[in-house]
Amino acid sequence: MSRHTKLYSGLLLLVTSLLLGLTICQITDVSSKSYSLGLIQDENKSIKKEIATLRVSLSQSTALDNFEEKILEEGFEQTTKFEYIMVSSNGDIASR
Repeated sequence: MSRHTKLYSGLLLLVTSLLLGLTICQITDVSSKSYSLGLIQDENKSIKKEIATLRVSLSQSTALDNFEEKILEEGFEQTTKFEYIMVSSNGDIASR
């Protein structure tokens, strides 16, 4: 029976070592994935903040109050006098 006892104890040691190794691999894999998930969540939060900032900036730049300022920033000039060219029905210039 000593031969069987040695065989069982050897198999028990082998199985225990394999299970311990698999457990360590799984723990390592789970921790690296949870760390990566944390980084992705942090990046997602910063992107959401940036999107909110851009939305506010866009809404402020498209508001009618800022419309004239934006036009002047683009290099257009403000005018008060308009000249029209009247065109007759046959295509000739009638008057100014």
